[in-house]
Amino acid sequence: MAIEGIHIGAASWHGVGMEEREHRLNAIARDQRGLFTIAQGLASGFPRATINGRVARGTYESIFPGIYGMAGSEDSWHRSVVASVLSAAGPAGASHRTAAHLWGLTSRRPDEIEVVTSRHRRRKHPGFVEHESKDLVESDVVTVDGVPVTTAVRTVVDLGASAPPWIVERCLDTGLRKKLFTAWQVRCFIARVARPGRIGVGTIRPLIEERLMWKAVTESDLEDLFRAVIKPLPFPMPQPQYRLFEPLDDFVGRFDFAYPARSALIETDSEGWHMDPVSFQRDREKQNRAHALGWTVYRFTWRQLIDEPESVRAIITSIWTD
Repeated sequence: MAIEGIHIGAASWHGVGMEEREHRLNAIARDQRGLFTIAQGLASGFPRATINGRVARGTYESIFPGIYGMAGSEDSWHRSVVASVLSAAGPAGASHRTAAHLWGLTSRRPDEIEVVTSRHRRRKHPGFVEHESKDLVESDVVTVDGVPVTTAVRTVVDLGASAPPWIVERCLDTGLRKKLFTAWQVRCFIARVARPGRIGVGTIRPLIEERLMWKAVTESDLEDLFRAVIKPLPFPMPQPQYRLFEPLDDFVGRFDFAYPARSALIETDSEGWHMDPVSFQRDREKQNRAHALGWTVYRFTWRQLIDEPESVRAIITSIWTD
């Protein structure tokens, strides 16, 4: 067995001093948030008895069976994720909600750590949940913030196996907005892994088909919420980030959404972006210029979209039926 070109066995370490062995193992642990596996320890030239002795003396900490931490290494959530990944067999990485948090698809840190591996050991782990995937390959795992994690595109597809659809949709739109993947890349990944019984695909497929049809990416969670509220209506989706010009090509402004055929512009107002004095004044000037050109501007707040979605849909319906 070889790990990164280092062969296990005492003969391979004949003539190599303890200082060099310490250096090699410390370098491995440094890249893994202070952790190493028994295989990495043996490959670095330390007999199992030496490792066990150091655990007994407190030099190393036993995290999981075969997973050790250097004394003094920070006991953090990220280190726990790395330990969980190292404990899994075969190609493995942080996955599902854990991966979504690491990628910044969601700010909420999950209550439990999730890991995906190609070879499930069929045993319960006290510190994390292990998923088995027959379609996991090494290229599906990358390193983010020092943690082996599934790629962003795989993460958003797998997420449907353990998260409700509304979380999957929010993470999908966040990933598109942050340019972690494109809608087409998600569709291609679905085509690669889709098969009868493949969990997660059924949740993400209709969402990505909608985005491919819309051919547009929003710029905020508030805009995503507006689009979700009006999605049930039997009307086309509005054009996002619509740039309005006067007849002589003087730029009026950019609006969140527009129905050009109905001369309707839509703004989603958040207190954080639209209520400071400069933004407030600019928005009103832009709105007045749009009115002068014959456009109607409709404004919706986060609270309206959350508490009064039916009234929002009624207004959009009126745009198309009046």
